[in-house]
Amino acid sequence: MKQPQSLNRLRLGKQWGYETLFKNQDLRPQGKVGLLIGEMGMPEEYSFDFYNRYIRHVFEYTLPSFLQPIVLADHGIGLIDPENPLAREPFQPRQLIDAHGSFTNKAGIPYVQCPISWQPPRVPRNPWDHGMFLYRQEGKGGAPDICQKTGAKVCGWYYGHLIPEKKVAWKVQNQLLYDEARQILQDQYPGLETRLTYYTFEESLQQQIESLLAAGCQTILYQCISNPVYSDFEEYQSTLPLLYQLVNGRAKIICVPQLGNQPALRQAYVHMLRDQLATLPAEASVYVILSRHGHPFKKETQDTLAKLYREPLEAEIRALLQTRSARWGLTWSDDEYADEYWNPKRDKKETYSAYRFAIEENFDYAIELPTEFLAENTDLMIFHAMKKFNAFEDYDRNAPISYPDWEKPLVRRYHSANTTGIYTGCPVGPYRPHVVQAIVDSISSILN
Repeated sequence: MKQPQSLNRLRLGKQWGYETLFKNQDLRPQGKVGLLIGEMGMPEEYSFDFYNRYIRHVFEYTLPSFLQPIVLADHGIGLIDPENPLAREPFQPRQLIDAHGSFTNKAGIPYVQCPISWQPPRVPRNPWDHGMFLYRQEGKGGAPDICQKTGAKVCGWYYGHLIPEKKVAWKVQNQLLYDEARQILQDQYPGLETRLTYYTFEESLQQQIESLLAAGCQTILYQCISNPVYSDFEEYQSTLPLLYQLVNGRAKIICVPQLGNQPALRQAYVHMLRDQLATLPAEASVYVILSRHGHPFKKETQDTLAKLYREPLEAEIRALLQTRSARWGLTWSDDEYADEYWNPKRDKKETYSAYRFAIEENFDYAIELPTEFLAENTDLMIFHAMKKFNAFEDYDRNAPISYPDWEKPLVRRYHSANTTGIYTGCPVGPYRPHVVQAIVDSISSILN
């Protein structure tokens, strides 16, 4: 007997989307085919709308419904001092900025001259949580306090100080992936309708779905290019159910398998490491760190499907290192959710700890490959960076990060004791053809 939908959702929990919409889907297209390629949609220039949407999704996904109104409450206008954005204790600010980039209230009075109150970190035990100031005299801020806090920090500190160009490469680098893959696919499959969508924005999904349906598509393929490994948090329990809701039975939907399944994607990272090794002395010892984003969930479909990507990638990286005569080591690490607060059992390895191990074991070089990012964004450039690069004596989290040429990986080098750390950046520019080929191969596995 088939279970009612509500009971099925309750039984499967966060794995409902994977189990019912992806796992046993019929992969045979019917009629005219449309391709929807999705990416996160982080804009070049700062936009509070993006950060507000994404932070809200984090808490709406992770919190029980009865807690959401409390945690996502809007009590006023959230403010951050860009010169002390990570403060955990009350202090006298020199200037304050809101999530929309204003230093003044509606009357033009600087926020620092207005009646404000200090709001301590929501989770004091989390060393990466911080406080903010709250201005209440003009009513609510128009978004949850917690989203405003992030927005003000990103606007005032990230874009206001740390990013000299005041632009981030993510959207442009993903657009290039889409453009090049689209051209190859349309040459191979004449008549294929292809659209790019930003899955953080429901209206973008809706617009591109309607465009494909208007073009007569009877099957819509969906491929996410933001995440080499799909997760319940991003794809299976978020974007995919929304896609079904918006299509509403008007076309067949096929979610294309993750890019990490494709050998071509692995070759991008092998190529990057090979190029870095070619610049080092043959006798130099090397410790290679394959870093992941990381997640805090006890059960995540990503952990199962990641093996399809990580195990063969590790084998290929290991084979490359075995061609060297000098000492080498290899490990996986998590940028996030592996510290003492999130991982008290210490059964995960922080990227910070991986770097420290290389330093303490006196490796000449520690080379990090960020294996779950195909383009550079503010997490990699700043938020993850401040957590892991502080393993090195010469890292300064307040130093600007210039990245003027988006056709080159953002390679970063730091030093501690006898060890040089090399962060390879993302597979852009000369490494992009591998990623494009992975997209083409992934889509072709369905179309063929």
